[in-house]
Amino acid sequence: MRRALALAAVAVAALVGCGPPEKLSEEQGRTLAGAREHLDDAIDTEETLRTSRAEARRLRARVRELVSDGSFESRKLDEFGIARLGQLREVVPSLVILDADGDMRALDRRSTEAFLRFAERDAAKALLGPASRQVNLMVQTLEEADAGKETEIPVVGRSAEAYLREAERDVKGIWPSLGRRLAAARDEL
Repeated sequence: MRRALALAAVAVAALVGCGPPEKLSEEQGRTLAGAREHLDDAIDTEETLRTSRAEARRLRARVRELVSDGSFESRKLDEFGIARLGQLREVVPSLVILDADGDMRALDRRSTEAFLRFAERDAAKALLGPASRQVNLMVQTLEEADAGKETEIPVVGRSAEAYLREAERDVKGIWPSLGRRLAAARDEL
């Protein structure tokens, strides 16, 4: 009987300690800070496309010029492809896929196709792919960490709830479905 009570006490103690973490790791914080920065890049580019037809034409033409010279044909980029990727990152950062360290990895071909197709007529569609990728990274990182509403995000300097609320506020007018995804993730914390 004593043994059963002792085991029950250990089980209860283990359950009490299983709540959400107080603070995420520095690596998780950097991932979330980067995701927010890249989401902001997509938001800024969408605004530029939406508010200036001339700038939308210029950006579309510049992206087309950068991706049409064959530099991105091979899977493994040579020094010319990497240089072109850097130029593209200066023009429309959302079209470049970065690794966890923030180094350029590849051209986001699907997003580039959408950008070229919609840049001059539907700014939100032109940047939906890159914005979706960042929202998915945010949600996935917080879910994997079992973050709670009050879990602090290092580097970002906000709670998980505040982080998601701010991102939701910024995207819901442009991409309502992404706003709903962020709201649902916030509610599930």
